Amino acid sequence: MRVCVVSLRLPSFYGVTETADFGGAEVQAAFVADALRAAGADVVLAVADLPAGAKLPYPAESAFSTADGIAGLRFFHPRWSGIMAALARADADVYHQHCAGMITGLVARFCRHHGRAFVYGAGSDGDFHTRDVAIDGARDRLLYRYGLRHTTGIVVQNQKQLAAARPLGKPVRLIPTGVRPVDPDDGDVHDVIVWIGSLWTLKRPDRLLELARRLPERKFVVMGGDFPSEPAYSARIRAEAAQLANVTITGRRPNHEVQAILQRAAVLVNTSDVEGFPNAYLEAWSLRVPVVALHDIDGIIESSGVGVIAKTMDDMEKAVRWLEDDSVRRTMGEAARRYALDRFSPERLGAEYMEFFSGLLDAR
Repeated sequence: MRVCVVSLRLPSFYGVTETADFGGAEVQAAFVADALRAAGADVVLAVADLPAGAKLPYPAESAFSTADGIAGLRFFHPRWSGIMAALARADADVYHQHCAGMITGLVARFCRHHGRAFVYGAGSDGDFHTRDVAIDGARDRLLYRYGLRHTTGIVVQNQKQLAAARPLGKPVRLIPTGVRPVDPDDGDVHDVIVWIGSLWTLKRPDRLLELARRLPERKFVVMGGDFPSEPAYSARIRAEAAQLANVTITGRRPNHEVQAILQRAAVLVNTSDVEGFPNAYLEAWSLRVPVVALHDIDGIIESSGVGVIAKTMDDMEKAVRWLEDDSVRRTMGEAARRYALDRFSPERLGAEYMEFFSGLLDAR
């Protein structure tokens, strides 16, 4: 089986571009590629902005360069035309694209026209709700909705997404987010509280700043950049953080730097209102870092002993203070690493992807 993983910003994740312009969608796309290869698939990538001479871990078809084209027309050429050409060159049996966007519609159109299978991978609980989906602009929302209507199958991350996707009438498979194993160092310094995500209202970084005010003796590291459609909100968060001596905002950083910070973390904090299955959780767990969050994912955080669910900011403060105890943190951290590597490895999830994809192809 030949599978094309479509992820336009993936070159940034692999560190071949000048800026670290990637997020959870790209982290998960890289994982899916690894998982499929582990299961025996022939993997090819469809990306954008691939520098000349740059090498990725897989064969890659570059669709376009963001800087090219004429304003007002570049959406159609070179972007739309370039994406279609790249997908054609990939010549795959199955095309997989993760997270809501206009690209969902373009991949669906290509696959429908050329008789290929298209699998959409959900990135957030809001993906199947018109009002909640994180897409700006009527054009891109329209293309995304077209894509959902014309998928061959859908992969979701949790039970909530599973229930929301079923009314679409498409084959749906729950395959959780995965993590590529990373060996944690054995250092004894775990002196920071880490928050990872874009600075936008849905992620509620304001709550993280409130937590920092409650715990002035602790160091906080915020790893994430501005959200394009909310520049004023992002700027306000950065301005407020600058007034707090115990908070550092790093901006978007390469994946190896994210892991280096997590190596020093005592806890990963999530303050978001809506989530799917954050990549950051798995990266933290694989490095023996517990999670403190306001929402659980199918009950696994508390039931598996890999973190603490807080119902209020008071609860979150108490949980972080509780995890200051080295013995508590280490016990929970060891359980978190075992759980992450056993349940979310490329080998285990790759087999689930291949089984689902094979069933879709057989049905066609």
